[in-house]
Amino acid sequence: MKKNEQLHQSMDYVFRGGVATSAMDSLAVGSTLTAYALLLGAGPVAIGILGAVPFIGNMIHLLSSYLIEKGISAKKIALWSSFLARPFYLIAAALCFFQGASWAVPVLIISLLFSYLIGSVCGGVWMPWMKELIPARMMGRFFSHRFKWMMIAKIICFIFAFILLKIATPYQNGELYSYAFLIFLAFLISIYGACTFFYVEDKKIPTKEDMPFVKKVAHTFQNKPFSKLLTALSVLNFATNFLTPFLTVFMLKNLNVPMSTIIVLTLLQWLVYTFVVKKWGKMSDRKGPEKILIASIPIFVLCALIFMGLNIFSLTGIMLNAVLVLVNILLGVSTAALALGINNTSLLYMPKNMSSVYLSVNSVFKSFAGALGSIMAGYALIAFEKTAQLFEIANKTLFTWNLFYVTTIILCILSIYLLKKVKKCA
Repeated sequence: MKKNEQLHQSMDYVFRGGVATSAMDSLAVGSTLTAYALLLGAGPVAIGILGAVPFIGNMIHLLSSYLIEKGISAKKIALWSSFLARPFYLIAAALCFFQGASWAVPVLIISLLFSYLIGSVCGGVWMPWMKELIPARMMGRFFSHRFKWMMIAKIICFIFAFILLKIATPYQNGELYSYAFLIFLAFLISIYGACTFFYVEDKKIPTKEDMPFVKKVAHTFQNKPFSKLLTALSVLNFATNFLTPFLTVFMLKNLNVPMSTIIVLTLLQWLVYTFVVKKWGKMSDRKGPEKILIASIPIFVLCALIFMGLNIFSLTGIMLNAVLVLVNILLGVSTAALALGINNTSLLYMPKNMSSVYLSVNSVFKSFAGALGSIMAGYALIAFEKTAQLFEIANKTLFTWNLFYVTTIILCILSIYLLKKVKKCA
């Protein structure tokens, strides 16, 4: 096969793999996973841990970097880790037959944790592999096209989930089995996604061979702009993941919003995300990724304030739905900028011959902060509720959730301050 043909085949399968991964994540994580866990009997701490699982998985990226530095093929690492990670989805799906069992939720958490820990070895080699595979002149067009279809895949999956829930919910345990089926479907799609790596050309990733791996990791912390960036992005990830996993819980339990409606709202959020991300990208090119992060955090804070308002004022019917539509539009705008800005800002402080180490260290810190934020949110809700009981506050739910949203807002403001310090240092 000619070199040009091989490149186009590789890019075609990288595209397919991305679409499959996007579909898998849409079906198996997020609001559907939260609702599935609640039906299995999960409490606030369990929901927080489940929200943290993807970030805990990403902390294994440092192992990926170590394997690359040892000269192991990126393609081999991706193939093995992808296939070994997928069967855990089957275990998670099968738990629908054990609703009410005390061990069901812990097994769900452990299954997904192992899936992400093993699968993230692949995630850790993917970025440096793609950096070597895709020519720089084609990277922007290719990844924007890929991203667009990944979003389309998400939208199709959400529509499918909505229809399935509408049909199945009236039947006994229909909602529970629907979530289990979605996770099973995610397993099938993930196997196809793993198979795409067979057809992607392997590429050697440049490494700095004159320095031990531990010293390379230590070297990243001697880069002052990079270390300040790590702190700022870690606080930001902590703040956003402190709030996000519990929005579904708040809507389901406090606002009595049906899961089918939450799926439609999530779909709206992703549609907005898709439409605005290119505009944020153009702004990032003109003003820098730090600017779009600083611009998007106040929008995220506004979302927290709106949810706090919904906690204080008892809205129902059309008014409630209108506010939820508005806040999900704003969430789509802010999360598009946050995702793009966090990724692009990370790339500014990394020397080329140590990119895999820098990317891994950055991923570990951001993921640890994201995981910690989600877990601490679960404990915070319990602590706030106990505080309300201790001081004999009449409306415990109102106090608990208001304090939760205020904590999120304080953390977001702190992240803006730290991001401005990174700019000054750079």
